[in-house]
Amino acid sequence: MRPPRIALFGGTFDPIHLGHTAISRAAVDQLDLDKVVFIPCRQSPHKDEAARATEDQRLEMLELAITELPWAEVSEIETCLPPPSYSWMTAECMREIFPGARLYWLVGEDQWNVIESWSRPYHLAEMVEFIVHHRGGHPAPKPGFRAHFIPGDHPASGTTIREEAPTRLRSEWIHPDVERFIRSNGLYGCGD
Repeated sequence: MRPPRIALFGGTFDPIHLGHTAISRAAVDQLDLDKVVFIPCRQSPHKDEAARATEDQRLEMLELAITELPWAEVSEIETCLPPPSYSWMTAECMREIFPGARLYWLVGEDQWNVIESWSRPYHLAEMVEFIVHHRGGHPAPKPGFRAHFIPGDHPASGTTIREEAPTRLRSEWIHPDVERFIRSNGLYGCGD
């Protein structure tokens, strides 16, 4: 019997959008994954500004967005770890939670291009295989990193959702329950 194949998908998820779930579904389909674990970042070492939604709000939006995805789950692991949120620390913890699993780390091409600037990237690469999502680019393999490249072209952008929220929410980019949550909580200036 093969070990479970589990992808770890870290991000701010501020908010989670249908692009995130489309990327995850593509990874499940193309790599025969058993599970994708969405891990909201407590504090990104690569971003200067904090998330606009609280940790609890981001967790709630994630739970709402994955209710119909039997292969998806949410982990609060980074809320228990000291900030900033380093991927290698998260991967170490996830190896303990899923002993014997074949672990993957799902990233976009933008992060893949700067992966060597992450904290302890080669230590992380010893624990996981990377799944690199790209939008028509041509990401290149990197020595010391096992990687799988999957294309996708969903246009959703968390930045655009936050910027446009005071005047409009793109329903085609957000799960209906997440949209209701954003509206009912007045997130991102929606309803101000």
